[in-house]
Amino acid sequence: MFLHQLDLTTALRPSLLPEETALFVQDAVGLYEGKYKIPQYQNGQAYLTSHRACYVDHNEPRKHSVAINLKDVDRPDFYAGFLKSSPKITLFPKPSKGGQAIHAPAAQRPSSISPATNGSPSRSLEPSPAPAPPPPSNATWVCPICSFSNPVPSNFDPATANARTPLAPCLACGIKPPLLHVVKAALAAITNRQTQQSILEENKLGTAVPVAGAPGSVEPGTVSCPRCTFSNHSSLPNCEVCGASLTSAVDKRLEAARSLARAESPGPSTNSNPLQEETIESIKFSFRGGGEKIFYERLKNALVQRKWLLQSAPPIPKPRPSSGAFDDAYSPGNNQGSNDSDRTKVVGIAGLERRGLEQRLNNQAVIANAFEDLDALMTSAKEICALAEQFASQANIGANGNSEASALASQSASALGLVTTKDMLGSGSENLYISELSRNLAEWLTDDTNGILRKEGGIATLVDLWAMFNRARGGVELVSPSEFEKAASMWDKLKLPVRLRQFKSGLLVVQGRDRTDEKTIASLLTWLRELHREPPVAEVAWDWRAYGRGITAQETAEKFGWSVGVATEELEMAEESGALCREQGLDGLRFWENWLIKMPEGSQNLPI
Repeated sequence: MFLHQLDLTTALRPSLLPEETALFVQDAVGLYEGKYKIPQYQNGQAYLTSHRACYVDHNEPRKHSVAINLKDVDRPDFYAGFLKSSPKITLFPKPSKGGQAIHAPAAQRPSSISPATNGSPSRSLEPSPAPAPPPPSNATWVCPICSFSNPVPSNFDPATANARTPLAPCLACGIKPPLLHVVKAALAAITNRQTQQSILEENKLGTAVPVAGAPGSVEPGTVSCPRCTFSNHSSLPNCEVCGASLTSAVDKRLEAARSLARAESPGPSTNSNPLQEETIESIKFSFRGGGEKIFYERLKNALVQRKWLLQSAPPIPKPRPSSGAFDDAYSPGNNQGSNDSDRTKVVGIAGLERRGLEQRLNNQAVIANAFEDLDALMTSAKEICALAEQFASQANIGANGNSEASALASQSASALGLVTTKDMLGSGSENLYISELSRNLAEWLTDDTNGILRKEGGIATLVDLWAMFNRARGGVELVSPSEFEKAASMWDKLKLPVRLRQFKSGLLVVQGRDRTDEKTIASLLTWLRELHREPPVAEVAWDWRAYGRGITAQETAEKFGWSVGVATEELEMAEESGALCREQGLDGLRFWENWLIKMPEGSQNLPI
């Protein structure tokens, strides 16, 4: 099949394959199968990667998201759009193994075509009768010298006319007209013929047509004067009666026509499911919000590079430091055994020094071979990045290399996964950039390999996450605080698994969508009831088995892994809900289980 179901991440973005990178993102995109619209795939985002061209729907992303493998694409085609038709990029599938191109038979189409939603009739593939010849209409041009109406020659073609085309002079004054003047008159006559042809078709359908000369009717090919309402020829710049300018009236009509925006594309649609069809003629990406030119250029580059071939490629042979021979994964076993036997084993400090020398020689050989030309650099890009991260980690040893923040920052690209930068976006990049940044943040927070929220106890302040996120970017495409807050505020709109929460004091925190106040209160109460069975560190003056003990914000932060500010806000939230009560003493503020509202079972006989 040409179309495949797309797997999405937790942030509703395409799940990347190994060695796959993102190239471009554009919103306001729809899909066509051939020349027919696919109804459920008309409002989404197009993701171009080094391996695939993906479509993610806005309304039903888990259900209506598809991908096209670039290895199955024969050639792309670009359509710039015209008037109400949006620009489109067509992807044609490769021919099948039998030698025939993958296309949909024409007999299957009529049953799957439905009329467009805006009222356009459904199209049938039955042969239609030949159109009637257009009625004869004589084109005339008005002489700019004497204002005499002259006929345009019947053999005059405005498409092929040039400066050497002979023109007949005016029949009254004998002056030859300008070429542009005659071309405009011929084009106006062609427009007049098309208008008359449409009127004849409306007459056949029984539609009422305004009668010439009736009030409010305008003859085709004429412009009504805005001052005296006289019908002038379309090629005249001024009215023949009062001399008023006719360009303002035409401009107002053009502005009114341009202001009329259509709701949907007038093209026909198909009701068939594209994922269930084995034969597809072509798939079109319709760009309603721009970005088609950048998408097409990067698509052609991806088809030329063909990075999907590197997935199953054998490893690159590496030169041995001791000799000029190459070592790869397909070397015979006897050669490796002979090499191991020839090499003397060295232990202790001498062995460590020898291993370090071999590692430096290997790194030197890799860097020298990679920077010979651009192709070698692209082939060894992964190894070069690994060496760069290794050098950076070795340079940071001794400063703060043991902290979790530096360990998180050293992961940079691998910690972020699909990083969307501003150069990957098309038109309207501000809103699209904030949307993609919001999805990027959600993926980064919910990634199980990093466990950002898990390390912070499931909740973290927005300021701390902003600092950690910028450190993880490794100094590339840093995010400002305003952009970070805007991206976090879009999590609810995009229905992502994390949410932004604001406490009563104004503190902004980030937590999982499944984490609610009720669950937090239940966790606090469970911990307070466990303290009835755990002896306190210091001696207390009351029966701790019966009454338990109070907790501070510092103890709560250590227990759940929160920061002190978050622990204070959560304790005050539980106090406002009535689950806890506070004790203000000499040793500070403590929170107890609230027995003032509801006494627990078995505590009625306790001494007061």
